[in-house]
Amino acid sequence: MTWRVRSRADIRRFTAAIAMIVLLGSVGLRFAILPPDLALRTLIPGSAMALMLAAPIAWFVGRRMHEIHRLGERLEHAINHDLLTGTHTRKAFYERAGPISAGACAVIVTDIDKFKGFNDRYGHFAGDQALRQFAAILTANCRDGDIVARFGGEEFVIVLCDAGPEEGLAVAERLAERVRASPIYHGAHTLRLTASFGVAALPPGGDMDAAIQQADRALYRAKHGGRNRAFLFDPRHDHAAIPMGTVAE
Repeated sequence: MTWRVRSRADIRRFTAAIAMIVLLGSVGLRFAILPPDLALRTLIPGSAMALMLAAPIAWFVGRRMHEIHRLGERLEHAINHDLLTGTHTRKAFYERAGPISAGACAVIVTDIDKFKGFNDRYGHFAGDQALRQFAAILTANCRDGDIVARFGGEEFVIVLCDAGPEEGLAVAERLAERVRASPIYHGAHTLRLTASFGVAALPPGGDMDAAIQQADRALYRAKHGGRNRAFLFDPRHDHAAIPMGTVAE
């Protein structure tokens, strides 16, 4: 049996359960080793003493178990989420994406336009602020069941569950608009960002890496088409020689 103390209510339940176990054990042991008349005469004071000893100890242990549970949750969150943006890490992305690949999905690859120049001009603190805001926009405009992950630098990958490519393109266009409409306030400066998006379909049972590469190629077209826009992967315009991660800023 495994005790899981997730909340303060669980601490109280744990304390009550342990105290009851100790009480019943005390009563049973008393009648097992003492004469019946002596066991009856000492039942109430003995039970009270057992509870007075057991309850504080159980409460203390319950609180420690609760703290350990919270520490474990924070550790798991830190392992599975990017520290800067709060989105999933690449490792957590593939762990979550595995079970959902049985259904049709849309895959979006996106990054901030001209982010290196933004960093060089305004500094890395402003760059970090831009990444956090960009990630927050992506997350806030996706459903709870969708996956948003930071793959590195300013590049993010989104998986829209139970969505076709046209729906994915509509979401990407909406995200591009949200990014355009969300200023970044950095000191006395009001800064603006834009982002480009590439969209591809992931059919049921399809290969996630292949879909990401197709979306990355669509992103490449969006960059070279003027940035600040979303393109759907089209095999007729497929730049097969362009590997993932080589998109222009």
